[in-house]
Amino acid sequence: MDSEVSAALEKLEGLLEVERHMIREGSFDGLDSLAREKEAAMKIVLDNGAERGLHASRLTRIRDIAARNQGLIGAAIKGVRAAQSRLAMIQRASKSLNSYDQLGRARTIDSGSNRIERKA
Repeated sequence: MDSEVSAALEKLEGLLEVERHMIREGSFDGLDSLAREKEAAMKIVLDNGAERGLHASRLTRIRDIAARNQGLIGAAIKGVRAAQSRLAMIQRASKSLNSYDQLGRARTIDSGSNRIERKA
C-alpha cells in the first residue's frame, strides 16, 4: 500500500512539472486531460491515508508546486485578458476616431461604411 502511495505521489509530482511546462509554453489544450490524471493520482493518495503524516514532506512539496502552477495559470489568464482588451481597442479604433471640437468637447467621428461608392 505504501509503495502504491509513493508511486502516486511521484506521478503527481511529475504531472505537475508537465503542467508547468505546458502553461509556460502556452499549450493549454492538454490541461484538461492532465487534470483528470492528477485527480486519479490524488484519489489513490487520499484513499490510502497518505494525508495522515506518512508522506507529509512530499505532500508539502506537491502543494507548493501546485500553488506555483496556479500562479502561472493566473498570469496566463491575465495576459489573455490584456490581449483581448487590446484587440477590442484596435477594432474600435478602426471603426471610429475620437477627436475634440473647437470648444474642447470630445466627439466621436464614425468611419461610416467601408464600401466604396462608385459614380458613373
